[in-house]
Amino acid sequence: MSIHAPGRVVLGGIPRAARIGLGRAIARALPSSAPHAGGRRSVSAGLSMTSMIDVLVVMTVFLLLTFSASDHTPARGTELPTAFNGQEIIDAPLIDVRADSVAVDGSVVASHGELTAYSTRGQVARLEGLFATLKAKHDLAVQLAPGREPPSHVILAIDGDVPAAVVKSVVMTAARSGYPSIDFMVQPGPRG
Repeated sequence: MSIHAPGRVVLGGIPRAARIGLGRAIARALPSSAPHAGGRRSVSAGLSMTSMIDVLVVMTVFLLLTFSASDHTPARGTELPTAFNGQEIIDAPLIDVRADSVAVDGSVVASHGELTAYSTRGQVARLEGLFATLKAKHDLAVQLAPGREPPSHVILAIDGDVPAAVVKSVVMTAARSGYPSIDFMVQPGPRG
């Protein structure tokens, strides 16, 4: 038996209707090798840009709403006292003290219930959430710059209606966590 190039396969014993059905089945199974005929539509794989643009707009709006130009700004609604002699803000943790919460750099570390307990009794005590956060920031700063002097300043933005016991507790907690130098954030007063 000799070897020769494959040629057309003759399906002599198969009826014509079966041969057409077999050809279509093969064409469906092997679309890359089948000719485009018999009513097959070409596949169009386009992307809809409308939904992608919608997603980008939503992400942009979300990022703009959550963006903060500076970490050294008190929360909205905090009324700072006025001062005539002051210095520019330094790079230090910002503690925002309100009657209902205490936050460090925007993260709440003491809740209304904890502060109410101290203010009603007039008791000065260490605020555990504040202590843990400031201690972690201080330890991280020491690890990142081992040759430098450790940070010692903290900035307090205190609302006008905060009880004195809460302010004293915050100052004591900051000093015990490694920040003995306390700076107060105030509104600049009129000059002249």
